[in-house]
Amino acid sequence: MPGKIPSEFIQELLARVDIVDVINSRVPLTKSGREYKACCPFHNERTPSFYVSPQKQFYHCFGCGESGTAVSFLIKYGNLQFREAIEDLASAVGMEVPVSQQGRPVSGDFERLLELMSKVQAVYKNELHRSENPVPRDYLKGRGITRESSLKFGIGYSPDEWDFLLNKFGKNDFDRTLLDKAGLIVKNDKGGYYDRFRGRIMFPIEDRRGRVIAFGGRVIGSGEPKYLNSPETTLFKKSNELFGLSAALTPVRKAGKVLIVEGYTDVVGLAQGGVEYAVATLGTATTPYHARELFRAAKELVFCFDGDNAGRNAAWRAMESVLPMMYDGKLVSFVFLPQGQDPDSMIKEEGKDAFEDRIQKGKPIADFIFAELESRTDMNRHEGKANLIEDFKPIYSSMPDSSIRELMVSDLIEKTGLSESFIHSRLSHHSTHRGPQRSVPKTTRTGSLDLASKALAVLVQNPSFGWSRTGLRELEILKDPNVRLLVEVIGFLKEHPNINTAALVENFRESEHFDTLQKFAELEHNVALVSLEGEFEGMIEKLYQRVADEKRRNLTQKSDMTPDDLKRLQESLEIRHLSGSKH
Repeated sequence: MPGKIPSEFIQELLARVDIVDVINSRVPLTKSGREYKACCPFHNERTPSFYVSPQKQFYHCFGCGESGTAVSFLIKYGNLQFREAIEDLASAVGMEVPVSQQGRPVSGDFERLLELMSKVQAVYKNELHRSENPVPRDYLKGRGITRESSLKFGIGYSPDEWDFLLNKFGKNDFDRTLLDKAGLIVKNDKGGYYDRFRGRIMFPIEDRRGRVIAFGGRVIGSGEPKYLNSPETTLFKKSNELFGLSAALTPVRKAGKVLIVEGYTDVVGLAQGGVEYAVATLGTATTPYHARELFRAAKELVFCFDGDNAGRNAAWRAMESVLPMMYDGKLVSFVFLPQGQDPDSMIKEEGKDAFEDRIQKGKPIADFIFAELESRTDMNRHEGKANLIEDFKPIYSSMPDSSIRELMVSDLIEKTGLSESFIHSRLSHHSTHRGPQRSVPKTTRTGSLDLASKALAVLVQNPSFGWSRTGLRELEILKDPNVRLLVEVIGFLKEHPNINTAALVENFRESEHFDTLQKFAELEHNVALVSLEGEFEGMIEKLYQRVADEKRRNLTQKSDMTPDDLKRLQESLEIRHLSGSKH
C-alpha cells in the first residue's frame, strides 16, 4: 500500500491551492460579498445556499450541512479516495506527491499502467526511427515535421500488425488484462485480443507532469477514423486532458498566455515554427476543466479556430466553458483563420511574426459575444434589440461579479439605447428566476458557544493567533475536552507556523477531532475581524482565571495545608493570564 502523505506536504499543497478555483472549475460560482455562492452540488435546490470562503479556504452548504476543504470537496464530489484527491490537487499546481520515508512500492493499477505506457511509448518511438521502415518517417517529412520535433514530442509509430503489442507485452493473462485496462488492445468476439493502434503515427498524450497516459494515432494514407484516441481509462479522461500541455508550461509562463488549437500536428507545427505556447483539445470541445487548467497556467487564453461555421460553433462552446472563470485579470480572445487554413499550414506560410500578429489582433471575448449575438437578430428593429437583451441574459448569469461583466452591460446599454436601471432590472430578473429571493442563511454564531469552544473557533479560522503562544499546558487542569483540544491545536501551530485554516483542519483528518474542527471552521463571529485577536486574548485570559479558581478550590478544601500549599494559594490569587501571553 502507498505510504502516508507527509502533513508538511499537505500544508504546502493547500497553501498553493485556491479552493475557489478548485470548486469553480466543477461548480460555477458567483461572487457574493467576500464569498462565492452556487446551488449546492450535493443536494437539489433552486436557490443558492452553497458558499465558498477564500479567506478560510472552506466551503459550507447552509441547506444540507456539507462542508470542508478543497480535499473534502474532491473526495465528495469526485467520489475519490483521500490520496486520489491529494494527487489531483498536486497535479493541478505542478507538485509531486512525495513517497513515505519507507519508500512507496509500485503497486496498484495506476502505477503499473503508467509504467506500461512509458514502455509502449519507447517501443513506438523505436519503430518510427528504425532504418528499414521508412514509411512513417516519409509521412512526417511530407507533413513538414522534423526529426527534432518528433523527438521533442515523443512521436512514434505503431506497425500495421494485429498483435505487435500483444507479442511484446501480453505474454500472460495478467499482462493482457493490463494492456486492456490501458486501452491498448481490444477484445474480439471470440474472447481473444488484438492491438487497438495499427499502422498509425502515434502521438503520446501526457498529463501535466509529463507522464504518458494515452495515445492519439493518425492513420497513414487512407483509412477511418483518421484520428483515433485511447479510450477513457484509469489514467485518461479525455475531457480533462490537453495535448502538449506539459511541454508548453514553461513557454506559456514566459509568454503569459496559452494558445488553444484543435490538432496534434498544429501544436507540433506551431512549436517548430517558434510558437511553443500552444496546446490542443483531444477531439472534444473545450470543457470547464480545460479552462481551469489553462487559467492556472496563464491569465490570457487565445483560442484559434477555422473561420467557417464549425469553427465559430467551437469558439462559442469554448466561450461558454471559460465564461464562469472570467474574473478580473483574466483575458480571453479568439483568432479565426482563413478558409482552408489551419495553424500548422498558416505558420509555415507566413512565419512566426505574422502569425503572432494574428494572435495579438485576436477578437476579445466581449467583442466575440456581441458579434455573434447581433448576427442572430436585426439590430435595426426594436424587436431585434429586445432579442439581444434576452440572448445576453444567460451570458450575464454565467459570469462572476467582475469589471468585465459590468463593462459588457455598459455595451448592452449603448447598443440598445435603454436605461441602465431597466437593463439591470431585466438581467437581475433572469439571474433569480429559479426561485424566490431569500436572505442568506447564517451558520450558528460563536456567541452561543462556551468559552473554550469559542476560542477554538476563532483560532481555527485565524491560525496566526496561536503560532507564538507558550505555556498553555496548565489549562489542562480544567479537564474540558475542548480546552485540551485548544492546547493541542496551539502546540501544532507552534511546530507548523504560517498555515491556513484548510491545512490546519486537514492535519486532523485521521483524528477524532476532525469533525469538531470542521464545524468550528464554519462558524461566524459576533465581532469584527480586526477585533478578533483582542477577543481571543481575552478568552485565554478568562481560561487562566478559571485555572486559578480551580486551584483555589482544590487548596481551600484541604484540611492540612502546608507552607507550600499556602504559597500556591497566594500565587493563584495573582493575575494568571501572563503565563498565557505571547512571547
